[in-house]
Amino acid sequence: MKRPALRLALGSWLVATLAVAALPALAADPTPAALRAPERIAKAGVLRVAIDATYPPMEFEGSDGKATGFDVDLATDLARRLGVRAEFVVMNWDGILAGLTSSRYDVIVSSMNVTPERKAVADFVEYLQMAQVVVAKPGSNVKSTADLAGKVVAVQADTTSHQAVLKAKADGVAIKDVKAFQLATQAFQALKAGQAEAIVIDEPVARYYAKRDAASFQVTGQALAPEPVGMAVKKPGGELVQALAAALEAARADGTFQRISETWFGTVLGAAAH
Repeated sequence: MKRPALRLALGSWLVATLAVAALPALAADPTPAALRAPERIAKAGVLRVAIDATYPPMEFEGSDGKATGFDVDLATDLARRLGVRAEFVVMNWDGILAGLTSSRYDVIVSSMNVTPERKAVADFVEYLQMAQVVVAKPGSNVKSTADLAGKVVAVQADTTSHQAVLKAKADGVAIKDVKAFQLATQAFQALKAGQAEAIVIDEPVARYYAKRDAASFQVTGQALAPEPVGMAVKKPGGELVQALAAALEAARADGTFQRISETWFGTVLGAAAH
């Protein structure tokens, strides 16, 4: 007469055991490990992103005073995929790498070309290919770096455009003067005011200005073939580099990267090989 009670007790124990065994599966985080922010960033709930906000349409200050642009939208989306929010830190370009190495922020997402010198202090997640072009006033015959001979050329200081112009001069192109400005906007102001005769700069920025002020600016030629652009992380990048790469791949896979590009450029900007 005790068997029914024993069966009931065993049945209750079995149900309880199965329920306990199922708990880990129910509580498991479905997010792939690669799509999780490193523990320090996850605890803070914030990914600190450095930008030079003088580089439209890549990154600039909107009419509401907030950061906007292609890189801003992309960084915001990548942070969301990692379960945190993006917080933008506006920096001058000439100090942006120093701020990274001193840990003022977690990553630079600011149209930074990947160069051997920069790779010495930062790890990169490549996400674009961008050409350097020549901008001049409409009707100019400046179509290449060779045509910069005898001209006053404006660039943003400490950029690959700056280095390209200095190299052209060192290689024998008789450039009259190289004016290096702290802000990209100042280079365009100099050209418009007649203080420079040409600018060398990233193509998306050049086309943004040419579209907004066709009477003053025209893209007249290409200075350098497309080069890789990447998100910079302080060495050793480790987990954060892996997480950003995984988030970027997910953004490409579901079409978000393409939609952001089309929003800002009307087309899909040259993507890095992946």
